Amino acid sequence: MSDYIEPDTPEISNNHNTTDFNNDHTNLSNVDISNPFESINDDIIQDNSAETTKSSRGTLDESIIQTLKRDINDINLTLKKVVYPHFPSRQLLSSRGNSTDNLPQETTTQSINEQQPNIEDISANSDLWAPLIFIITYSLCVSHAHTLFSSLFVLCWIMLLIMSLHMRLTKPYENVNLISYVSLSGYCIFPQVINAILTQILFPILIKISGSGRHWTIRIITLLKLITLVLCLLWSLTSISLVTKSKGFIQIFPLGLCLLGLGWLATIL
Repeated sequence: MSDYIEPDTPEISNNHNTTDFNNDHTNLSNVDISNPFESINDDIIQDNSAETTKSSRGTLDESIIQTLKRDINDINLTLKKVVYPHFPSRQLLSSRGNSTDNLPQETTTQSINEQQPNIEDISANSDLWAPLIFIITYSLCVSHAHTLFSSLFVLCWIMLLIMSLHMRLTKPYENVNLISYVSLSGYCIFPQVINAILTQILFPILIKISGSGRHWTIRIITLLKLITLVLCLLWSLTSISLVTKSKGFIQIFPLGLCLLGLGWLATIL
């Protein structure tokens, strides 16, 4: 027998394979196998958070007082566009022909367009919070918080719906929906709320202070009620007709009739 022993080549190959596997394993352990989109998602989230902090209108991360302040400021801004500039005395002063006769036609039309806000811009930010507050205040003042409150509350909403349907039917080509007309009508009853506060709260206090047995005080208070009724009616009618650009007897008369009903109820009840 020969003493020659063949080398065990399979074992050598197995050793080489195990060393190669270990080397590959160590190399793979150094590779970053995390999500390749993680950094991109983090950047997007940071950008979105920065944008939301600049223009955030959410109410989940703020106090109730901040939410109320923001809502009151929004209502006040809408009143500045819809109601405040259309008080009858200011409207008469701004519509005088003497002040615009000497001006060129371009500046005159520009000033008129500046005085009349765009209804589409206002209706884009329409809400029903302000009409709800105005109707509740009006109903409380006129009914004196008695059982008549529910009837007046429903009647006010019916009046707003009637005015909105009338404007929607007489303006079929306007790009304004029914809810926006309800919101605008609700803002335009703000002078009727002032009328209700004056006639139902302030004037009776004046009668009690001056003495209820004097006939001249009652006559003066009655005259003041009628003057307040006329002024607030003209104020509301001017506001809703200019903002909605209602012209003519057919478009303005039903609006004035509804507003006159609200003002008259606040005067006689």
